[in-house]
Amino acid sequence: MGDESAFTTDIQPRVLGVDVGIGYRGLALLPNATTTIWAYLGGGYEWMTYYRDSTGALVAPGALAAAGSPDPGFTRIEGAWRLGVEQGFTWNERTKRNLVGAFAYYRGRVDFNQIPSGGLLYASTIPDRTGLFLNTILAGFSYDDVLTDPRHKGRDGISAEVSAEWGPGFFYNTLSGNSNFMRFNAAFSWFQPLYDIAPDRPINLLNLYLGEYFSLDYAAGFGAAVPLYIRQTFGGRNQLVGLGAQVRGVDAGSLDTNLKAVNNLELRANLPAYFLPDIVPGLVAFWDAGYYNQVGEAGISAPGSGFVSTIGAGAFLNFLDIGTGAGYAAYRLDNENADGKRFAIVLEFGLHF
Repeated sequence: MGDESAFTTDIQPRVLGVDVGIGYRGLALLPNATTTIWAYLGGGYEWMTYYRDSTGALVAPGALAAAGSPDPGFTRIEGAWRLGVEQGFTWNERTKRNLVGAFAYYRGRVDFNQIPSGGLLYASTIPDRTGLFLNTILAGFSYDDVLTDPRHKGRDGISAEVSAEWGPGFFYNTLSGNSNFMRFNAAFSWFQPLYDIAPDRPINLLNLYLGEYFSLDYAAGFGAAVPLYIRQTFGGRNQLVGLGAQVRGVDAGSLDTNLKAVNNLELRANLPAYFLPDIVPGLVAFWDAGYYNQVGEAGISAPGSGFVSTIGAGAFLNFLDIGTGAGYAAYRLDNENADGKRFAIVLEFGLHF
């Protein structure tokens, strides 16, 4: 703890954009734990989707397979910012990070949607159809005992987080859109090493490990529809794209209900380092499953619910521990996607979890 720099950074790249966080940890509020004050600013130009018809019902599998079907795609210019504090309660000597802690953030964002005429979002009546100005307060607790091997890149341990996010209408959330909601989220990660062919080698040769991620998310609207951004993401500190995308191979942005759960199970293989110790390729096999349900929201003509599941495999490249690129081939088990296909190629920044 005493050797830490007073400042730290967190850089999260996007396809066209970036989010940058600067943390100050020179103030210790509790002994034997780290206090970090964070400020984030970012944004980007994004390709988004909306998979509901003009009545608000979820688009059925195969419904967009015919030529001339409405376009689910639109583009979004987004700006996002947040300011908060993360406070540790107990120190983890194994990982050199806080083991148990709490966090609180103010989060803000502004979206400008560019909607193609005739598209699914163009025909919708949701309050944030053309854009959104959103301010929320997020707070929660965390547990972190995940250790990444700096030489062989395998992971070991578990982490967990629970949080609540409040976006009241009086917090300037009716300027663009009409937001008044509360969201609850729980997330859990687990990693188990299986095999390392040369554990004492300074550069990775081959190792295998299992990984699992689970998240449960529920948002309740108070006299207003839950915003599309909230329905299309899982909550917490690092908000992930929702069930459509978190279950790889399912139409990205689809199944945007206010109750959703996901479980990702992976077998990962880190292959021999290429040129440098920190350029490590890898392979992954996965099984993703999820559940969705439109619970307690008025104004939805045909609330949808059900299970989705995919299997697949992929490859990734860890580049100097700066970032990871990954690509997956996925096959949907439960049904077709909206375009009538079960097979999909998925590209991502970073490992899936």
